[in-house]
Amino acid sequence: MIIGRLGKPASLLLSAAAFAMLSSCANIPQTKDEPRGELAANVAVKAVVDASGAATFSYAGDFTDANGNLDFSKEAAGNTVYITFTLAEGSSAGLTFKPEGPDAMWIVDKKNVGPDGSPQGPYQGRQFYGFETSKDGLTFTVTDQNDDGVLYRYGLRFDYNGSTVVDDPDVKNGGSGGHG
Repeated sequence: MIIGRLGKPASLLLSAAAFAMLSSCANIPQTKDEPRGELAANVAVKAVVDASGAATFSYAGDFTDANGNLDFSKEAAGNTVYITFTLAEGSSAGLTFKPEGPDAMWIVDKKNVGPDGSPQGPYQGRQFYGFETSKDGLTFTVTDQNDDGVLYRYGLRFDYNGSTVVDDPDVKNGGSGGHG
């Protein structure tokens, strides 16, 4: 048996050192290989289209402000977020999310928006997945991996009397590597 300078067996000293080292790891950011938590974000969208065809939007729910900007960079950081958008009572009759999930929500890194400030097409990437519109068109769901720290612009896209209606809020993800 090897005895350390304080008269304790070396294995006991090594165990204490290992425990101290592991305890200090509690504040190290999570990596993609570690188990992650899961959160739900339920967001009600009130969309009203007036006689001229102009639309106004208001949002209420988890991690959102009244303009629909989602912030997953703090309380939701490190968690996969299951986002459910539901058309709220008081929305214009006949307004529905686009029937094909990827067409109901276009997303782009905000630094890459088009000249009009909006995403220019369906999402191309791996951070968001599972785009799905309910059969009645009143609910849309998507999953956000939420681990890249990027600020995204998203466009919720609706059908209304043969026209497309769009609103373009932001999503701020948790994690590192972002530039938003």
